[in-house]
Amino acid sequence: MAVVIGRPVVVRAPYGVSTDDLVEDLKARHQHPKLAVWLRMLRSTGVVERPWSAPLAVTVGREGIGVRSRAAYEASRDRAVTAAGQALARSGLGAGDIDVLVTTHTTSWTIPGLDVDLVGRLGLRPDVERVGLATAACVGGGHGLVHAVRSLRGRAGGRALVVAAEDLSTLYRQASGAPRMQDILYGGLFGDAAGAAVVSAVGEAGAGDLVVEDVWELVLPDSADAYWGVIHEEGVTFDSGPEATRAPGRVLPYLTGWLDGRPVQWAAVHPGGPGIISGTLTGLGLAPETAGRHARDSLAGGNLGGVALLDVLARTMADGAAEGPGVAVAFGPGFTAAALYVRVVPEAGLEPAHPPETG
Repeated sequence: MAVVIGRPVVVRAPYGVSTDDLVEDLKARHQHPKLAVWLRMLRSTGVVERPWSAPLAVTVGREGIGVRSRAAYEASRDRAVTAAGQALARSGLGAGDIDVLVTTHTTSWTIPGLDVDLVGRLGLRPDVERVGLATAACVGGGHGLVHAVRSLRGRAGGRALVVAAEDLSTLYRQASGAPRMQDILYGGLFGDAAGAAVVSAVGEAGAGDLVVEDVWELVLPDSADAYWGVIHEEGVTFDSGPEATRAPGRVLPYLTGWLDGRPVQWAAVHPGGPGIISGTLTGLGLAPETAGRHARDSLAGGNLGGVALLDVLARTMADGAAEGPGVAVAFGPGFTAAALYVRVVPEAGLEPAHPPETG
C-alpha cells in the first residue's frame, strides 16, 4: 500500500495589496523614530504583493476583536469550502469518499471550528474522522499532512482531506499607541488564502504522484519565546523574541538526524522568509538559488501562514521538475516543525510502493 498526496489546490483572497501600498499607509498613520528602519525591514521580507480578503481601507477600519474575528473566519471558511471542493474534483472524488478530515485554522476564534463547519458545507459523511488544528498557525499545512498520513496508516483505500485556511490580514490594524517593530513587520508580511489536498492510501501510486515514505514533527526544546500570538481587545497580533532568528537553524540537526542520510534531491520549504528558505535548503545540502525557486515565488505573493507549504507543494508538483526523493518541511510558532519524506513517481512508469513510516 502507498500513501500519496494529490496536488494541492490554493485559493487566494481577491484583493492584491502591494508592499508599496502598506508603506504609504503606515507612513501616513504612524510617527516613530524607527519607522523608516522598520519599513526597510518590511521591504526586505521578499513579499511584493499579498492577497487580502478586503481592501486596505476596510481592513484597517475594522475595530474590535469581535468584528475582526467574525470577518476573518467567514472569509477563511468560504475560501476553504472552495479549495476543498476543487481538491475533491481534481481527485475525482465525492464528499462521501472522505474518511478523514484534517483542518488547520488559527486566525480567528470560533465555536464550532472549521472542521465541523466543513462537514455540513461540503456534505461530508457525518461520521467522518475529524482532526481540527486550532493553534498550529504557520506549520498547519505540514502538520495537517502528517496527521492525514498517520490516520491512513494500515487503512487500505482510505481517503483524507487536508484543508488549511487563514485570514492573516486581520493582523494589520489601527493599533492604539505607538507602533512596535513586530506590528509593522507581521502586520505586513502575511496574506489570506485557503488550501486543500487529498491524501489517499492506494494499492499503487500513479505517475506524478507524491508517495509519502516517512513523516516527522518536532517541538523545538526551549523555544517558547521564539514566536507566539496575542489576543486582546483590538484584535490578534503576532510577536517574537530574539530566539526567532535562531530557531529555524536549531531545527536543522533534528531534521537531518531524522533523515539519517537518506538522499534528498529537492525540497518544498515553508516560505517564512528569505533566510528560512536559504538556511533550510543549505542545511539539506541543496543549492538555495535553484532549489528555492518555488518557495521564493510563493513568498513574493505573501506569506500564507498555514497554507504556505501547500502552496509551495502545488507549485512544485505543477512544475513537474522534481524527481526522486524530496522533503516537504514547515515551521510554526512554538517553535515547531513538521516534515514529510516523499518521492515523485516518474512519468515513465511506476515504482514499487512502500508503506509510510512514522517519525
